[in-house]
Amino acid sequence: MAEVTARTHMDVRDRATWTELFYDLVLAFGVSQVAHVLALHPGWSRLGTCLLVLVPLWWAWVDVVMAMNAVHETNTQRVFLLLAGLATYGMSMSAQHALDSRPEALLYAGSYLALRLLIGEAIRRECAHCTIHPYRAGLAFALALFAVTALPDRMRLACWALAVVAEILAPLVLSSHLRQLAFGVNHLPERFGLFIIIALGENVVSVGAWVGSRRLGTTELVAVALAFLTGCGLWWLYFHLAASAVAHALRTHPTPAVVVRDVLSYGHLALVFGLLLVAVGADRIVAEPSVTPHRLAAGLLPVGAALFTLTFCYTRRRMFGAASLTRFAAGLALLGVAVAAPLVPGLATLGAVAFVLVAVNGLEHWLLTGGRHVPMIFVRR
Repeated sequence: MAEVTARTHMDVRDRATWTELFYDLVLAFGVSQVAHVLALHPGWSRLGTCLLVLVPLWWAWVDVVMAMNAVHETNTQRVFLLLAGLATYGMSMSAQHALDSRPEALLYAGSYLALRLLIGEAIRRECAHCTIHPYRAGLAFALALFAVTALPDRMRLACWALAVVAEILAPLVLSSHLRQLAFGVNHLPERFGLFIIIALGENVVSVGAWVGSRRLGTTELVAVALAFLTGCGLWWLYFHLAASAVAHALRTHPTPAVVVRDVLSYGHLALVFGLLLVAVGADRIVAEPSVTPHRLAAGLLPVGAALFTLTFCYTRRRMFGAASLTRFAAGLALLGVAVAAPLVPGLATLGAVAFVLVAVNGLEHWLLTGGRHVPMIFVRR
């Protein structure tokens, strides 16, 4: 959990390390496994399953980032990250069937419990001077997940869902009881930005892996180009303005904990899930660009892009009290594409999503380079 109140400090870590990047790759494998579940059987039940196995993976990663953020890396910390990577690897390998098979559930929950114990030990030894041990609540949820693996399938699923929902809400409930935590204003934005890059890479890898073993016609080549253009548009949305805005907010916000909790922890979870939907949706469209997808499968790509775009309205409001009108309008346009998606070929949906993303980025670029301001929707913070 990332229920932390933050204060800047000059002697904390300022940049990501190679060990942290290696750990990120392990989590990226977990995200790809979750995406694979949805790609094979798109549906509401599978969508819920994806969330139930993605949230513990993400929340543990956030706590690892926060634990390592407050200290300088030593050989002990490197060993901690490598062991955390091993535990995350166990979660990732079992993610596809964690809610369908008791042995897989036991491996997932056992690995999660081991990871939480590692995080708690790292925080106890290295961060006791600046935090109130936020791992304890996470450890309780890990124990709950491990305990419910012995239950029958339906009861296990229900109890698992309750534990995950409680873990999501815990930072909101416990935030007033936490002490201040020192952090580097450059390190945290870089760590979360690097993971957005990895999640964007899932779109490139999933589409590229499919086309690499097949002969492509003109329609497939157009679909691949549009899928890549969609990834470029999503990259631009984040790294043109949002990434620098997070770093600025950490320096200037009257309560930096709001940025850490609401923008980095909650907001980036929504961004990553949106990118996961985009990757699965683009992969399915590129496989059969002339076919009209059915039901939920048709809307995965535009809904994921809309979630990604609209999340910036939420995060900007939490940071600065205003939401971007351009991105709000783009998000609504993408939701409109999602409504029409079951009625048109997948290639048309892909083209419409790419057009909206290019248009909003082009409009914002034109406004800023011309000395104009991006229009905002002002709300109370």
